[in-house]
Amino acid sequence: MAELETQKNESKIIALSSPKEGAGKTTLTLNLALGWAGIQKRPVLIVPLDPLARQEHSFYLDIKKPVSVADILRTLGNTNIAVVGGLLRGKVSMSQWGVGVLPLGNTRAQVASISPKILIPILSRLSQTFDIFLDVDSSFPMQAFAFDIADKIFWVSNATRTHLNSTVQLFNDYKEQRYPMERVSVICNQYDMPGSIAYEEVERFYNSMGRDIDVFLPWDEAIMASSNRKEVEIITNPQSEWIKGLRLVLAKIRDLSPAAKDWSASVSDEEFTQAAKEIWSPIFAGAAGPVQESHVAVEEEEGKTKLSFWDDLKQKIHKDVVKTLEVERIVISDENTASEQTRKRVAAIVDDILQKQPNLQFSRDQRTRFSSELLDEILGLGPLETLMRDPGVTEIMVNAFDKIFIEQKGKLTLTKYKFRNNEQVVQVIKRIVSPLGRRIDESVPLVDARLKDGSRVNAIIAPLAVSGPTLTIRRFSQKPFGPADYFRFGTISPECMEFLEKCVRIRKNIIVCGGTGTGKTTFLNALSGYIADDERIITVEDTAELRLQQPHWVSLESRPPNVEGKGAISIQDLVKNCLRMRPDRIVVGECRGSEALDMLQAMNTGHEGSLTTIHANTPRDGLSRLEAMCMQASGDLPISAIREMISSAVNMIVQLSRFSDGSRKVTYITEMHGQKNGQIQSTDLFRYVQTGVDENGKVQGLFAPTGNLPSFYSDFKAKGVPVPEDVFTKGAIRLDENGDPILPNTPPPPPAV
Repeated sequence: MAELETQKNESKIIALSSPKEGAGKTTLTLNLALGWAGIQKRPVLIVPLDPLARQEHSFYLDIKKPVSVADILRTLGNTNIAVVGGLLRGKVSMSQWGVGVLPLGNTRAQVASISPKILIPILSRLSQTFDIFLDVDSSFPMQAFAFDIADKIFWVSNATRTHLNSTVQLFNDYKEQRYPMERVSVICNQYDMPGSIAYEEVERFYNSMGRDIDVFLPWDEAIMASSNRKEVEIITNPQSEWIKGLRLVLAKIRDLSPAAKDWSASVSDEEFTQAAKEIWSPIFAGAAGPVQESHVAVEEEEGKTKLSFWDDLKQKIHKDVVKTLEVERIVISDENTASEQTRKRVAAIVDDILQKQPNLQFSRDQRTRFSSELLDEILGLGPLETLMRDPGVTEIMVNAFDKIFIEQKGKLTLTKYKFRNNEQVVQVIKRIVSPLGRRIDESVPLVDARLKDGSRVNAIIAPLAVSGPTLTIRRFSQKPFGPADYFRFGTISPECMEFLEKCVRIRKNIIVCGGTGTGKTTFLNALSGYIADDERIITVEDTAELRLQQPHWVSLESRPPNVEGKGAISIQDLVKNCLRMRPDRIVVGECRGSEALDMLQAMNTGHEGSLTTIHANTPRDGLSRLEAMCMQASGDLPISAIREMISSAVNMIVQLSRFSDGSRKVTYITEMHGQKNGQIQSTDLFRYVQTGVDENGKVQGLFAPTGNLPSFYSDFKAKGVPVPEDVFTKGAIRLDENGDPILPNTPPPPPAV
């Protein structure tokens, strides 16, 4: 496979094509191949990519019944490696002048069955021995394939209006698909034929297309006469004016530096892999022998060199693009970077600059990838753009410029994407925070921000980040998760979710607890969806992430200090302020400091049904953290007063946990109900019990009630949202003396002695 994908040899692949029939392309191919065979040592092979299966090359080379690609494929059915190897190396039909021919087939039906994925391994093997001339029919789909693998493409055109009109359309199509147009050289054949357009006009036309004409070949009636006599001009009349012009083309081929052939880029990965697996791997297996360690080292070194060249070229062209934008007075701002019109214009500038790069041996696939990466750098977040376009990526973590991790389906994975260096990471961070009026530098090395799509961003640079700038992007679904999504994910059971819905409707104060990355904010957003549309909701967050659907919703966001260290507005300030805004519900994205005390006071002073989140691993830990935050806000309050405030304000704690398979689940639904002996009393109403792990590593378990009724059970009926009692008792799990669930089929403990 490696041998087929990229070869390092001196072979040259020359393609000749034309906008229409009648340009003299086949005559040119024959004469060039014979001329080339006469001035260098490698044998030459003509491969006619012709849908009509015409045998013109064989006719003039006096080769009767040449071996075709179809013949090779038939032989593969019942042969071994040695025979096939001999067929490819020694059975190609050759003429007396050292030029061979390999037609696709002898009939149109045979040709129709040949595809690029079949041709690639054959041409790959033959290019180790031959220089290859591809005679490409203008209407044949393989024209695109030939352009991908050719080192040089000669575009053969006549000086006629129809040829020029067809050229415009085809060149625009190829340029749009990022074919390597800088490899295209134009030959104007029979330019002074009677009735032709003046050559000056033809030259102006091609110049307007960004192409020079390499050579004007004159009209020569002797060529037609020679062809009728089964003669080739370069052999029978080597001193004609037409052949003298052709020698300029041969000199261009001689000076051409062949590139390493990227065969796999010529068709899709799926097609190439399938073809190699089904047809060629069994034949060529072991032909190249085992790979030596020194070869591996060389390939690794060459890979680094290639990467360095890629990055260096990207930086060079980036600067050229910036200069062009300045000349054209195009300003790239945060408002227009995402517009399709801006992206198309910048893409056109990149393509034009690429066309002017000397000896740039990029395949179409490489060219497309290069342009896409450069556009992402100029208009977006560089290598992160591809990850940002993937809806399955929920978190992006840049640990270092060359280590980018993502979270997908709860699992962390190291990606193949990399920044060039630390400076590029810092530039991307600045691109994120600058439109928000934030700054990041040595004096302010830590920043929180958000992207346009609502993704939460945290960035930290030196001197705080010792290993290099670090960037974390927490992404959220464009469509907020609803109950059906949580049932599908296995996050919570329908019975538990229905219970929480009714708790929200009867205005119980709920805290969502969980560790980092357990989905607290997303679940809080789902719970807030149960608030009635006629209630005024005010959300308070450090970085606005909640996306409520109710019409009467006000979103507040805290503000960090400015560059002078002034002007900060904290969560605590916003919670105090929103009490003056006549809220029916207050939703705080996350309590992490002194605002916890203000939140509890709001819950206790007529703002029932408020919601918030805190970081904690269990409901009991959540209460302890809440106590600590309240003490941080007011050291004068005794712990008993704080506990009294918590027990009277908080009705429910919903605990979220993340499991080994990456899944997130509601593991506790716990009620708070008063104090006893100075301790806040709590009762688990529902639990998630893990029963095991299946063969795929997927966590198995069940959501079950504990058999305890909530102390406010009568409130459901009183407020018109009754809950059946069996929701809390049917299928209830037993708890041991430590409050841990007793799994089904667990034998009872032995009696005490």
